Amino acid sequence: MKKTITLLFAIFLALGISAQNFGVGLDYMMLSGTMVKDAEGNAVTYVAEDAAAGDAAVEASSSSAVLNVSYTHPLSEKLDMVGSIGLGMGFGLVPMKLGISYGIGAIDVNAGMGLYMITDDSYVPTGYADGANHADYDATDKGATGSKNEAGMNFGVVYNMNAVGIGLGYEMIKGGDHSSLNAFTISFSYAFGGNSADEGE
Repeated sequence: MKKTITLLFAIFLALGISAQNFGVGLDYMMLSGTMVKDAEGNAVTYVAEDAAAGDAAVEASSSSAVLNVSYTHPLSEKLDMVGSIGLGMGFGLVPMKLGISYGIGAIDVNAGMGLYMITDDSYVPTGYADGANHADYDATDKGATGSKNEAGMNFGVVYNMNAVGIGLGYEMIKGGDHSSLNAFTISFSYAFGGNSADEGE
C-alpha cells in the first residue's frame, strides 16, 4: 500500500510539474450513511435489534483522506472544466470526478459528477447487513442493493490564494432508504499553473 501511494504521488508530482493545468490536492471526506463502517470497524448497512418491529436503519460515520490529481481545461474567462482522480486512505475509495468551475473573484463555485470505486474491505455492497435474513428483504428489489462502483454528484466552493485553494464541498455518492453514502469534504489544493479563475478582477 505504501509503495502504491508513493508511486501515485510521484506520478502526480511529475504531471503537475510538466503541465501548467495540473494540480494536486488532499481532501478530507467525512462519510455518513447506512453503508459505511461503525466505530468498531464493522460494515453498517442496516441495524435492527427487532426487524419485525420495524427498527429503522442506523446511520454510521467514517472518514477518508483522499490524495488526488486534477486537470483544468479553460472553457471561457471565468468557466473551467475540471477532471480529477484520487486515492482514499482510511475508508478506501477511488473517486473519479468531472465538473465545471465558475470563478467569482478569488472564489470558485463547483458542480460535477463522478464515479466512486469503493475498495474498503469493510464495505458490504448491499442495503441490508443481514441480507436474506432481514424481514423485508426482497431479492428482486435492486434498490436495496449497493455496488462497489457508485455514481454520484458533488458541489462546493473553493477560496483561492494564488496557487493554493481551500474548499468545502458535499458529495452525494449513493441515496436511498436502505442504502446511502454521502460525504462532507474539506479540501486543500495546489495548482501548478496558478489559479485559472478571474482572481483579482
